[in-house]
Amino acid sequence: MGLMGIGARQPLRQAPLSAHPVSTQTLVSGPWPDAVRDTRGLSRQPYIPGKSMRSRSKQRTRCLDIHAPTTAGAVIDHLRFAPVLIVLPPVYALIAAPTRYGVTGLDRMKQRLPGKNYGTAVGDLAEFWNMIDPHSIPSGFDGPSDLESTHDVFFRCKVADSNMETPVVRRGTHQTLILDGVHRSLMCEIEAAFRREADPALFAGNRFSAPLITSCNLSGDPLGSITDPIRGRDFIEGQDVTLWVRESSSTDEAGSYPILELEKSGLSVQREGGSIRSRELYQRFGKRH
Repeated sequence: MGLMGIGARQPLRQAPLSAHPVSTQTLVSGPWPDAVRDTRGLSRQPYIPGKSMRSRSKQRTRCLDIHAPTTAGAVIDHLRFAPVLIVLPPVYALIAAPTRYGVTGLDRMKQRLPGKNYGTAVGDLAEFWNMIDPHSIPSGFDGPSDLESTHDVFFRCKVADSNMETPVVRRGTHQTLILDGVHRSLMCEIEAAFRREADPALFAGNRFSAPLITSCNLSGDPLGSITDPIRGRDFIEGQDVTLWVRESSSTDEAGSYPILELEKSGLSVQREGGSIRSRELYQRFGKRH
């Protein structure tokens, strides 16, 4: 089943992979004066679980412009051995491959505490919709087309029995972030690139290949998600982030994305934000208490 409502969106052109250096046109200045930028491809030393990331600190940090035509390929290449930091309009985030290897990279970079789970950033909404338990869908909810109507929101949906627990499934539910524009196009590219490598065990037997995503901060940080360049710089330097992606435009609204949980009885707000209660989809399917 094709993706509904995204036909006009053109994916980013993929760049050559690791054998070819990234064009200097993909580099942008960092949010601090002494940002280190590198025009060379990173050495392909694989991430080894249990090995300190400090041992890789001699690798220079690259900062790429999300609008550059070579960025998608560079990100895909990098995700095969380490997470990537991406500056989304309201918040800094980390993305990783939809594999155990990707989970391990996020665990180490975030110094993950027990009991935490990761979401995804979906590309093809039909693939996400196919995972959802049909008995948990409200009457009249029109599949991917209704999801497509509401961007910049995490949707939490039932994908397995309530006793299912994995790094990306909690009590049988998984949540995915629906982005828009160039950020969504990047997620489409990543999802397509990892389609054969995605680990079904992470997604209750489903071969879902959207990139894993999580807030860019140490697990349990009392300051919460990173939304400013100063804390972003500290994280990049402290956790040896070797690739990050940003765009020149910014937004006045900063903070975590809202979360809507989809249940048979309707949509419920699990995290506020983005005037979520005024969105048309919530007006139609929001639970009334």
